[in-house]
Amino acid sequence: MLITGGLFVADFAVGELLVPFGLSALGVLGDLMLLEVGILAVLGGLVEFSRSKGVYEFRRLALRSKEEFSTVKHLEASRMAMALFSAALTLFFILIVLALAR
Repeated sequence: MLITGGLFVADFAVGELLVPFGLSALGVLGDLMLLEVGILAVLGGLVEFSRSKGVYEFRRLALRSKEEFSTVKHLEASRMAMALFSAALTLFFILIVLALAR
């Protein structure tokens, strides 16, 4: 929720700063939120994928890596990915509410 709140406040501030230039504050807010939803979702997927069993096997076979699969590292990555996905989902929900309120 901290990620979501910080991004929302920053987006709102940027939207308000661009009003004197003839841009709609809600339009800028919506565009920035949509961009951030996509970025957060992709980052969450990359974090989760980077510590998966398949990636460790690929590194072992193709790159001759000696690193072994760690369930602890996989759990940490899953928690981080869940935080990123949750932030993306919350921002998307707020975006839907803003679109319906227009």
